[in-house]
Amino acid sequence: MKKILPVILFVLIASSCFATGIEGTWKAKIQGGDGDMELTLVFKMVGEKLTGTMKSPNGDTEITNTKIDGKEFSFDISFNDTTIKHKGTLKED
Repeated sequence: MKKILPVILFVLIASSCFATGIEGTWKAKIQGGDGDMELTLVFKMVGEKLTGTMKSPNGDTEITNTKIDGKEFSFDISFNDTTIKHKGTLKED
């Protein structure tokens, strides 16, 4: 048991460090009927929970329903009674 415990702690610490890698400001571009629209996503970790905001020319929208599983993450953005689900993978670069 003593040999397994350090490995488990290392995995938990590594997982926690990865989650903080998503924090920050990210730029995105989507195509719409009126052309491309630039978005800014601001992600923050509050404990083990991902929070954040999407900033667009139409205003700011809070992200919801966030999940982090290793390098995979997902979140929802809702506006005008529509919810758009987003999935991503954090890469080394």
